[in-house]
Amino acid sequence: MDKKIIVLFLILGIMLSGCKIDEKQTEETIETEEQETQEPVGETGEGAGETVEEELNETTEPEGELNETVETEEETEEINATEPEENVLTIEIDHLTLSQKDVTIEKGTTIVWENKESNKHKITIYGLVQSPILQQGDSFEYTFEDEGEYFYICAIFKKQIQGTITVE
Repeated sequence: MDKKIIVLFLILGIMLSGCKIDEKQTEETIETEEQETQEPVGETGEGAGETVEEELNETTEPEGELNETVETEEETEEINATEPEENVLTIEIDHLTLSQKDVTIEKGTTIVWENKESNKHKITIYGLVQSPILQQGDSFEYTFEDEGEYFYICAIFKKQIQGTITVE
């Protein structure tokens, strides 16, 4: 049984060493995990047959709660960092359709194509540039610096995904 406890604390130490947590949260987590790991290991009744893997699953629950808190803070920072900018137009690709097909923009505007579906897409702006293949969740952007009319198309779904950009 002593070997199980040592192995458990060793694994726990490795897992926690990669996390950046303030001291207060670390102390609370360790106390909770020690209580959970000591009770099943010391029992001779119903819980005595638990494996080390089951004990590890029980002890990782508090860590999961801490990770959710950290992720929430990171998500908040991302939301603040991605506030809409001026001169940016987003065109979403979803269900083989575009949220905006033909658009008129000012010189210096950036257009962002976002793939919201599972189909792959590859945006080609004739005479200018071609995007890499866009998987679901990927995006491609291009800033239009010169006035004119530009035709764009998806190189994969040519008939469904196409439009015109007029730069004034």
